[in-house]
Amino acid sequence: MTQTFSILVASDLSEASGYAFTQAARLAQRIPGAAIHFVHVANGNPSEPRIRELGGQLRTYVSEKAASLGGLKGLAVGVHVRHGDPVREIVQLAAELEAALIVLGSRRHPHLKSLVVGTIAEKLLPHAPCPVILAGPKPVEPLLHNPTIEPTCTDCVKARERSGGREWWCARHTSHGASAGGHVYSYQRELPFAEHDSEVVPTGIRF
Repeated sequence: MTQTFSILVASDLSEASGYAFTQAARLAQRIPGAAIHFVHVANGNPSEPRIRELGGQLRTYVSEKAASLGGLKGLAVGVHVRHGDPVREIVQLAAELEAALIVLGSRRHPHLKSLVVGTIAEKLLPHAPCPVILAGPKPVEPLLHNPTIEPTCTDCVKARERSGGREWWCARHTSHGASAGGHVYSYQRELPFAEHDSEVVPTGIRF
């Protein structure tokens, strides 16, 4: 039986959780049979009625967010409320679910140090049983890169979609020569790679 690709989203019902929700939904919708689980860790030792109340709030929150994205058709969704230390509870649930990914939200952007240091993410990373993604708001102004990063080539995207991923680049980016914009080196073949690739033409080489 194939194991479900499960994504665990830690939610405090804030704006930051919305960023995490959006990124998790986008990832899950690309993976057939994926599941998203949302966990809210309550403070202290709440009573059973309070836990049920929080569960209801989390269900409403998830439903509203899903509606804002046009629905999450085909995705299995789970809601969990726990209490205690947030890091321990998130790690414990991730282990129980055999989660493939944990997604956390952050109100801050974009510096990595400011996102991680002094947050739950910093404490979670050493103990998480799977990769952790931090989701934050898009920058108000485009980030400046040095050296300059060119935008995605729309023709390359179309080539991937048309070929089902068998081709990576458009005709211009497959061409040889720096003036043609060819890539330095790209190679694709099913594993295991052949010991000798002299008979295999790389997707693109630039000399």
